[in-house]
Amino acid sequence: MTTVPSSSAAAAVLPAGPAGAAAVVAPYDGGAPYQQAFARHGWRTVAVLPEHRLRPPVYRNATLPVGYGDRVVHRGLRQTVKALRALGVSAVVAGGAGGIELAERIAWQLGLPGADPASSPLRYDRGAQLARLARLGIPALRGIRTARLADAVTWARSYPAAGYLLAPAAAGTPVDAVECADERQIGAAWPALWHAAARHSGSPHLVLSELPGRHRYRVDTVTRPGPDGRPEHVVTGLRADVHAGPRAPGGPPAPALARCTARVLDALGVVCGPATTRLAYGDDDTAGSGPRLVCALAAPVMTRADEAPCPATGRHRASEVPDCWPAPAVPFFRDRS
Repeated sequence: MTTVPSSSAAAAVLPAGPAGAAAVVAPYDGGAPYQQAFARHGWRTVAVLPEHRLRPPVYRNATLPVGYGDRVVHRGLRQTVKALRALGVSAVVAGGAGGIELAERIAWQLGLPGADPASSPLRYDRGAQLARLARLGIPALRGIRTARLADAVTWARSYPAAGYLLAPAAAGTPVDAVECADERQIGAAWPALWHAAARHSGSPHLVLSELPGRHRYRVDTVTRPGPDGRPEHVVTGLRADVHAGPRAPGGPPAPALARCTARVLDALGVVCGPATTRLAYGDDDTAGSGPRLVCALAAPVMTRADEAPCPATGRHRASEVPDCWPAPAVPFFRDRS
């Protein structure tokens, strides 16, 4: 999985006025696309890379990225903020999933618009997201966040389901989730996934949830302040994650997916920048309950399958009906930049 931000994703975090410097936090994979996106707007980039002891194990030997105008090694928040102020940084963005929490803390200290860092896990942690939506009555998968296999098995016994999904708690981690039919398969998959999650995210916590239905979708968005100052979520891509047919149960999926996405992003405190939301319909949605959240990530994450553009043009808010719906697994993009 690669991080490939669009020009609109970069523009969403840039303040009005003359071009300046933007900090890209934890660009472990280089973050070259971010450099290109900001450069198109006339902005220079500053790489903020946590020192070795603060990185997830798999990234501890990563070299400092090249191609940035400046580099800051993060050892402590006060020192990093002071260095970024001296460099004239007036925009901050996460270089990937692993940089969300630090990016939000830095932006808060710099007095820049952004999400409340006290609730950062809502923007990347599957377990925190499912718990939050459950409290608000927003449809989401049932699940448990834990680092203990015994807790996961106990939960599965309490919530019998046709199948289960075991995944790292940290969304965006380059570790594949595993579908499990029963507690025996949960136990078999647990050790490898536990270690992989710890290596890539720094946390061994996993989320065991009921298995999403086969109709699964991904909605890419960019959020900006609207005319009234409230966040406006703009859909930039919508695609089927698996071969689900062009329509979900009960009719065209696009309107319901867009409305659900806007509701989810508001609940998770997404106020600016790119996000990816994964939703699923139940296999038997006879009650018309609509899509449910699988996970969300407030970072621009795209795969190779997402690179083919749609010939349609225009824009729409996440609460409106898109006028372009491609065939399954064929993405489309709407760039507002």
